[in-house]
Amino acid sequence: MSEAFHFSPRPNRAHEIRWNVWGSEAFAQAQAEDKPILLSLSAVWCHWCHVMDETTYSTPAVIAAINEHFVPIRVDNDRRPDINARYNMGGWPTTAFLMPGGETITGATYVPPEQMEPLLERVIAFYCEHKGEIRERLAAEPVRIPAAIAKDAALSEDIVEHVVDAAIELYDPAYGGFGTAPKFPMTEALELLLTHWQRTREPRLRTMIEKTLYGMADHGMYDHEEGGWFRYSTDREWRVPHFEKMGEDHAGLLRVNARYACATGDAHLRERVTSAVNWLMRTLYDDERGLFGGSQDADEHYYTKPLEERRAMAAPYVDRTSYTNWTAALAGALFEAGALLEDATLARRAIRTLDVLWERMHDQRRGLL
Repeated sequence: MSEAFHFSPRPNRAHEIRWNVWGSEAFAQAQAEDKPILLSLSAVWCHWCHVMDETTYSTPAVIAAINEHFVPIRVDNDRRPDINARYNMGGWPTTAFLMPGGETITGATYVPPEQMEPLLERVIAFYCEHKGEIRERLAAEPVRIPAAIAKDAALSEDIVEHVVDAAIELYDPAYGGFGTAPKFPMTEALELLLTHWQRTREPRLRTMIEKTLYGMADHGMYDHEEGGWFRYSTDREWRVPHFEKMGEDHAGLLRVNARYACATGDAHLRERVTSAVNWLMRTLYDDERGLFGGSQDADEHYYTKPLEERRAMAAPYVDRTSYTNWTAALAGALFEAGALLEDATLARRAIRTLDVLWERMHDQRRGLL
């Protein structure tokens, strides 16, 4: 079933592993053959997922051991965020080992080939020796049902202050952003601070927002050749990015940059919004369908080249899958960007996108799917 999966665009042998899609058939096979499951959580934009395809999953001994002793399942994180939420071990790729019923035995993220062979041996040995007692323990454990929130529970305005205080505590005054490294955009926190600043006009909040947005706009987090933001910075100073470009991230980054530039008249961030929108509409937007694709692949070799050299190279892979939540968020961001740039075309495209989503995703009996 290798045709159902996306592997690294570079040469690899990962397709020689007999991957299964997530579903009842794979779990029935694991139970019938009494084998543990190897679950690979990957993403089409993920650099280290590609490296694992090219190295670990291309090693003959690893391929043979997985095919003989495991039922391998491969899941795309973007298509099945529910499975990712349950089994992710701290990043992508995730390499999780499961009981035939889906319970976690152990797991890791990227596993290099020299570590994978002994890991497979240890897992299969542990499974063969302890599967009986694991099943007994699982059968004896009570089912835990999360406590329900009281229907009359009240929300306090203090919650906003608590969250703002938490963001302030995590803020990096030297370089902007939150925490140290790796450093992610955290656009929800920035939007909260922006909304709070517009209400209170507290000077330090504006300083935090502007320093963070400029940190991302002026260093390695931003693609100064083709436009758009990379997914995150591997260092505290925003200089060394992880090179994938995500539709989801651009929705938040366009919103907060456009809102801040509108509120302050910031010409520099206005220019960044302009070039990011140009990249978005050129690369992810599908004018025929009126929808946005999901992401553009990480390709360090490509993105570290100047524009003229890039033009002679194949552009990184674009995932044309339209994810409803990301596409809707991008449509919303176009309204913000269009207001800043005084471009009515962006608003018209946003409306068209929302109309397409409504047509495809709304059911008269069940509402939005």
